[in-house]
Amino acid sequence: MVIESVCMARPLSKSGTSKMIAKGNDHYRKGELGPAMQCYNNAIKADPDNPVAWNNKGLILTIVGKYKEALECHMKALELDGVYIDAISNIGMIYAKMKKYDDAMEYYDAALELRSDHEAAWNNKGNLLAKMDKHEESLECYRKALEIDPGYVAAMNNMAVSLTHMKRYDEAIELIDQVLHERPTFAEAWYIKGKALIGQKEFGKAIVCFERAHRLNPDFHKAEKALNILKQRLAEGDEPGKKKSKKKKKKKVKPEEIEEKIEADLQELSTEMEIIESEYDHMSEHLNENQQIIFEAIDDDPATKAEIKKKMDKSISDSAIQRGLKALEDKGLVTKEKKGRFAYYARTETLGALDEEIVDLDEVEKGKKKKKQMAKPKDFTGMVNEAKKLAGKGRHDEALKMFKKALKINPYDEMTLCLKAQSHIEMGDMGKAISAVSEVLRTKPESLPAWFTLANGSFQLKQWRDAADCFRKILEISPGNADAEEKLDTCLKEMGE
Repeated sequence: MVIESVCMARPLSKSGTSKMIAKGNDHYRKGELGPAMQCYNNAIKADPDNPVAWNNKGLILTIVGKYKEALECHMKALELDGVYIDAISNIGMIYAKMKKYDDAMEYYDAALELRSDHEAAWNNKGNLLAKMDKHEESLECYRKALEIDPGYVAAMNNMAVSLTHMKRYDEAIELIDQVLHERPTFAEAWYIKGKALIGQKEFGKAIVCFERAHRLNPDFHKAEKALNILKQRLAEGDEPGKKKSKKKKKKKVKPEEIEEKIEADLQELSTEMEIIESEYDHMSEHLNENQQIIFEAIDDDPATKAEIKKKMDKSISDSAIQRGLKALEDKGLVTKEKKGRFAYYARTETLGALDEEIVDLDEVEKGKKKKKQMAKPKDFTGMVNEAKKLAGKGRHDEALKMFKKALKINPYDEMTLCLKAQSHIEMGDMGKAISAVSEVLRTKPESLPAWFTLANGSFQLKQWRDAADCFRKILEISPGNADAEEKLDTCLKEMGE
């Protein structure tokens, strides 16, 4: 890999391409991945040599699990700008996800050679070492990330996981408690704490953590299964601190064996943690209060410190603004350009580098052949395809759970929302079907798939008037549609019109 020695300047002036990228970034920060992708594609069409547009497109492809296509985008960005450090770090993370660990390490090291204070690269390198079962080395990487940014939640999480693997449970719990102080509704952190408490033989407290993790995220099946296993094991053995029951004799299990049995069972569970919940929010989640206020006051168009302060709804000193702007620059969230006596600030076009929030809790690389397990889809397309298969077999309850997971990754996908609505219809719940389709019609009021889903659903449930209204709307959008005309006639006959 060759890294250029000259950095490509990214001016603050707002060309048409820059405005399109900024619009895409706004969609991305809101989790609107489909519209964001469209903006980046339009930017690339207008300016194929724009490295930022290629990098940002690659981030979306990574989030939805299309690693090969994402890699091509980040490689293109790096080809156009040889020292684009965020693209370099992103390439490393994609290689890690593809289990090409040597390639991943090469890119992380290259990123850190260019900028030793790149906390996301340190975090992701730590994850890579943890996946290779090199936990002592991974701790050093997480420490460096936290030295750069003491509020870096992802690094705290990952460090706690490595400490748990190393059976340093006290330290793991101390760290995870800091995470939960900042993010008390973070289900995965409660799960990690539960794992560490098992190591401490605090089984009752571990149950509380697993229950809380599952309550916060009902789709977190790993926590649910761990909870059931733990309860079952405790029912079979002697819980420390409890008096033995005299009513019924059970096979005795020594307390120290309980942990081993739980761990053995948990090792068999597959993980679904590589997709980060709200991954697109990673760019600004570590900001303190002042930095967050300043960041929100800065637009894509350049402005001076005085103009930024005027927009802010909180009184803040000039020195605090200066410190905040410097921190935002260091994190790559803001660019600065000097013109004469004044410095102008604007949000950067590049979305930066993704970070992996939780390193795999169970499946570390040990150089041994693993038992084959039923693979669970982790990417968006895989989840949708699995949901369609389940729906095709009439297993709509399970299909809806899988559609829900897919929509966490891409909340506005038109066809997935329509398919979800169809499963609700098959279960007789037209209200939830309408709610799902409304998400499509809110942004695409003339979506034929959405209107047909509603029309056919009402038709199927013999709600003739609602069905007729929908078929009339379809004929407004698509005059002469034979299917709509035929079914509208049927509705009118059933209504006696």
